[in-house]
Amino acid sequence: MKKLMYLISAIAGTVGFSTAANADISVSGSGGLAIVNDGAASDNAVYDSAGVAFALSTTTSNGLGISMGMGITDASGTSATAVTGGDSVTFTTGGATIVVGAIDVPGAGTGAVGGVNGDWVDLASVASSAGTASTDIAVTSGDGFTLSTAMGGATLTVGYAADNSQNGETLLDSTATGAGATLSMPLGSMSATIGFAQGDDGTDSETSVGGSLAIAAGGGTLTVGMNQGSLAAGDATSMGATYAMSLDADTSLSVGYNNTKDATNNTTTTEVSMSRSLGGGVALFLDVENVTGDTAANEAGTAIAVGSTFSF
Repeated sequence: MKKLMYLISAIAGTVGFSTAANADISVSGSGGLAIVNDGAASDNAVYDSAGVAFALSTTTSNGLGISMGMGITDASGTSATAVTGGDSVTFTTGGATIVVGAIDVPGAGTGAVGGVNGDWVDLASVASSAGTASTDIAVTSGDGFTLSTAMGGATLTVGYAADNSQNGETLLDSTATGAGATLSMPLGSMSATIGFAQGDDGTDSETSVGGSLAIAAGGGTLTVGMNQGSLAAGDATSMGATYAMSLDADTSLSVGYNNTKDATNNTTTTEVSMSRSLGGGVALFLDVENVTGDTAANEAGTAIAVGSTFSF
């Protein structure tokens, strides 16, 4: 990361930019390499990825913080180079955080826990399409805003997506909108999160309500949750749990379980993830995902991803 910063400083000096501006720019890099066994397709594949991320921030004279982030990624799994981020601005002031731009609707899917794996195992065809059960409402993201603020020991987040296309258009007359809220609070040695969201795509109006509870147990953290979606096709329910613990100072283990049933499908997913830090930003990982029940054709089965990730 230091070498990247030195390079940026040198380029900035060459083109005449002053480094005395009241702003911070940080650069980080990441990469990975994985072998994925796709049980649904009876196939093995090798994937790699690399990326550079830029974090930009400044503070006005009256204490208003402004930040943005964006990056460049290249991944063999998608066979494409992409620019990420750069589509939202974050403002911080007086204990409140406001995000304007591309957002996820708060409360949508709250309590639908069970996922513990990284993205590598998702490159397999196991449960990779809409054939599995889901509690997703009509609008879960879009262009809009969120506001997060502390309320005593609790944190309240509210948001509104004025346009689900995330292209900066039709914010005032979009027919696809979403709104929701979450409230997170400590309960003694436990912590709870509850959420509610409504999405309207111009044809259907759907709602999501759910919650999760995290409990310290056996040297780790047990999280249980439930989400209920009132969808146009009928009610959908997701129930799940995760358990995460450290095996030693450098090794962590997480296990997740989720059962989701909608008007058409009933799908059960079990996940196991183990990682070990080797120091210097390098880690080894093993992710396993098993999907049973109703899926699209040839998408039930087990996927395994093993590899290494690097941070620079």
